Amino acid sequence: MRKKILFISAIIIIITIVLFVISKPISNKLANQRLERGITYYSDEEYSMAALKFEKAIKLNKKLVEAYVNLAKTYLQLSKDDDAFNIAGNLLEIEPDNSEAYAICGQVKINKEDYPQAIDFFDKAIVLDTNIASAYYYRGVAKANLGDLTAALSDYKIAQKKDAENAWYYESSVLIYTKLEDYSSVIKDYNKILELDKSNVEAFYQRGYFKLNINDFNGAISDFNSAIKINNKLGKAFYYRGLAKAKSRMYKEAINDFKESTRLKYKEHEAFFNEGLAWLQLKSLKEAKTALNSCLKINPSGIKSNDALLNSGVIELMNGNYNSAIKYFDKLITETDVNANALFNRAICLGELKRNKEALDDLNKCIELGLKTAEVYFARGVQNIATHSYEKGCNDLKIAANNGHLEARRIMKMYCN
Repeated sequence: MRKKILFISAIIIIITIVLFVISKPISNKLANQRLERGITYYSDEEYSMAALKFEKAIKLNKKLVEAYVNLAKTYLQLSKDDDAFNIAGNLLEIEPDNSEAYAICGQVKINKEDYPQAIDFFDKAIVLDTNIASAYYYRGVAKANLGDLTAALSDYKIAQKKDAENAWYYESSVLIYTKLEDYSSVIKDYNKILELDKSNVEAFYQRGYFKLNINDFNGAISDFNSAIKINNKLGKAFYYRGLAKAKSRMYKEAINDFKESTRLKYKEHEAFFNEGLAWLQLKSLKEAKTALNSCLKINPSGIKSNDALLNSGVIELMNGNYNSAIKYFDKLITETDVNANALFNRAICLGELKRNKEALDDLNKCIELGLKTAEVYFARGVQNIATHSYEKGCNDLKIAANNGHLEARRIMKMYCN
């Protein structure tokens, strides 16, 4: 009986071993299937489902390195930083030389704003694998956050060489070049971004914006054209194309762009102002006044309000409406109390109205404020002569003439012999 029991026990043990040996390949196969399905979910940005599949894959095969890596990356996408860090740590217990695990730990530290510790993890990842582009990139992010822009830029450039197809690496170096005001390098990076994706409307817009900053107006217009072709509702592209056209003296075309910018509700206040300036260049005073009034109506205290007031007053001055012009200048001077240009133009109006002493007061104040142009000295010279202060007037006219004011020379011949 005892022999029979021992025989049966031996058979059970053998069967158990056989089942274990058979089940292990099946378990590994199922783990790989879960892994593949998880990768598919991850690619489709269904991160919760992806996490479930990777977790099941690890349960089925606790040494499936790729499942750990993908699960940690998925947790990062789900903002589960601590879980990502723990999974990466588990992976390092299985495979101590796994560079991706160190890189993931570094990303977690960046999310927690522990940049020195993040750099340490990325250093370890790079020592283990000098071709891991993401480690260079994120190490650059950490360095940039610590204010070391040059070192950050160096890491971004290495990442770009390791993975030239990742547009995000170029976009990050753009941020550094922008801070360094190296706009030519910014444009070169956008060239690469657009090589990778010719439908990137934001890249066209940004490249156009920086070309505008380096006075490449034709290049800027071309890029804004491309951006608008992709998205004809992009108000900022119309606005800045308008600026580029105005700089190129294409005033009518610029006006159309500014109108479209206001229609699309992009920088309406500034668009109306710039439209007004373009009309002024075309000497269309009525249209200029309408646009400037719209600028003031939208935002009476906006960034362009003072300039709009000044130019509205100048339009009234040009139309010979001196009292109306003075009202604009009065308001501007009251609000700022130091606007030399408003004082100068008000002085011109006061002079035309034969209010010479008031005009002189404004012109004296202009010079005190540092506005010492030939036009100011000429105007003061004329007002001094009008009040019979010939010596003062001739001195002012001489200063104006010496600075190239032709009319000052003509009047000097009449009054200063």
